[in-house]
Amino acid sequence: MLKLLLSVLTSLSAWAYLPENPRGEQNEKPEAIENVGIDENLNASIPGDLVFSSDNGNQVRFADFYSNGRPLIVSLVYYSCPSLCNLHLKGVFEVLGEMKLKPGKDYDLLAVSFDPKEDADLGRAKKETYINEYLKMDPETTEGIHFLTGTEENIKKLADTVGFKYKWVEENNEWAHASAAIITTPKGLISRYLHGVYFEAPTFRLSVVEASKGLIGSISDSFALFCFRYDPKTNKYSLYIYNVLRAVASIVLILLAIFLIPFWMKARKQNS
Repeated sequence: MLKLLLSVLTSLSAWAYLPENPRGEQNEKPEAIENVGIDENLNASIPGDLVFSSDNGNQVRFADFYSNGRPLIVSLVYYSCPSLCNLHLKGVFEVLGEMKLKPGKDYDLLAVSFDPKEDADLGRAKKETYINEYLKMDPETTEGIHFLTGTEENIKKLADTVGFKYKWVEENNEWAHASAAIITTPKGLISRYLHGVYFEAPTFRLSVVEASKGLIGSISDSFALFCFRYDPKTNKYSLYIYNVLRAVASIVLILLAIFLIPFWMKARKQNS
């Protein structure tokens, strides 16, 4: 009976997966996501002269954010997205709520719409929704969170710089795109890409601390960055054994010096 059931299920699954193409080209990338994705342009510099509209309606340049001396978290999204962008922003805001680092003090978050038809009013409404729902922060701390909109020219320059590839799919009436939180240094150099819609707080925190070049974070963060190295395959920091061995060797040498130096000094006095 069990063999008969498995046989029926196998037949049904084979029928359901039968491609229309008689040659069975099942591994071809769907046209809707052709040339869509994110190329990691690590150490690329985001041009400071790119101009966008902030959620309060003012014109801002990326250089304005560099002058704050804080790392930037940049997410390219579009505010009317029915699915992926909402999941990505939800994941970003949830992990920010778990970190002890504060926006406007330790870092700035820039959500940038890549849809040139979207305006500052929509960005402001979206910002208020996420702040009220996920952060529950004091008003002062939200000054480091910005929802930007811009012209097609500036959007494309930003997208090309960070390797963000997207396109409009007419039949679905929406944009095809991927998602990542892009971490930059205070000078706008791309330091890290954190892909997806879910983020682990320790990885996110260390990425921001690392981008700050030690200007933020605790002693434990500095120690963690010494002993751990980011692994793009797992999208998290993994133990870096070489630095661990160096640290252990240094501690051993210090301890030997503490115990042996007095012994040597005593031996010299006896011999003199």
